[in-house]
Amino acid sequence: MNFAFQIGRIAGIPVRLHLTFLLIIPWVAYIFGQVSEPVFGKLYGFGAVPEPTKWIYSLAFAILLFACVGLHELGHSFIARRYGIAIRSITLYLFGGVASMEEIPRDPRMELQMAVAGPLVSGLLGLILIVLYTQIAPLMGEEHPFSIFLWTLGVINLILMGFNLLPAFPMDGGRVLRAWFATWMPYVTATRRAAAIGKIFALMMTMLGLFSLNILVLIVGLFIYMGASEEERVTTIDVSLEGIRVKNIMSFDPRTVGSEMTLRQLMEIMFQEKHRGYPVVDGSVLTGIVTITDLLRVPEDQRESTTVEQVMTRTIYVIGPEDEASAAMKKMTAQSIRRLPVLKDNRLVGIISREDLVRAIELCSERGT
Repeated sequence: MNFAFQIGRIAGIPVRLHLTFLLIIPWVAYIFGQVSEPVFGKLYGFGAVPEPTKWIYSLAFAILLFACVGLHELGHSFIARRYGIAIRSITLYLFGGVASMEEIPRDPRMELQMAVAGPLVSGLLGLILIVLYTQIAPLMGEEHPFSIFLWTLGVINLILMGFNLLPAFPMDGGRVLRAWFATWMPYVTATRRAAAIGKIFALMMTMLGLFSLNILVLIVGLFIYMGASEEERVTTIDVSLEGIRVKNIMSFDPRTVGSEMTLRQLMEIMFQEKHRGYPVVDGSVLTGIVTITDLLRVPEDQRESTTVEQVMTRTIYVIGPEDEASAAMKKMTAQSIRRLPVLKDNRLVGIISREDLVRAIELCSERGT
């Protein structure tokens, strides 16, 4: 289930809001509505502002903070687009934003530029807001809510810049580290080194969160650890499958079934051939996919009278024989499916399964190391 929805576009890039974002906004507003500490001698937080004004400013601060996070991700996205990398979307999550790119560049110089672009945006925003504070505060007073607002938002942007530049892969600083490693070692090895350092940072944060009973630090540590592990896994897969075409590993002339076949007949075929899914072809036209999951949704006593057409999946995701095998893996992962029909000139010529891809990855796992 997709828990994100689109709220608009910036420079043609869809901006999406994850439902967890709606949870963090009131929490951030509450926290900054309680805090009132001097930072470099200036008030930070709205705890000293009279009610209900402080809650208005705290809520506005929380919303604009995540707007700044969105601008941070746009920084990455604009550099990526300059190099011809397509941006599918920017999604705002509980712990920040994520720019979804078609690919991560292998060129260390390109990745370095993309990695520093986001923190650079946060740093510039922080400096601009602090400069505005220096102009506004003498006129309105340092304790005016708007002055506190500018100072707090400026400082937090500088903190975001510093935090993102920590060498904790897959954060921006970790990507800078990988780019540096990749200038003198294979890309997969560079990723593994950066991921290992990121995991060490994550474990340190997790332990700190446990001992200090700080749930936020604990969760962020776990989030970084999982992100580093996932980035390492995806990079290994991409490099392992590099240069391999779908036609190199697919099954040719796959067994198909007709839409009028009963589920009882389909079940017998599955028992005999030990396959979990089949393309549904009528004449020479691919009309659907039927899997064991579709079959099991129908009670056993109704399978004799139920046809494949009644239960098959009609939304079909396909791929071509000349496409990269890595593209097939990405499509299967994105759509949570286990097999893709392979079409050439609108004719079914094969099928590629997740098992085919896993086998290829195992055989080529030493590439790029």
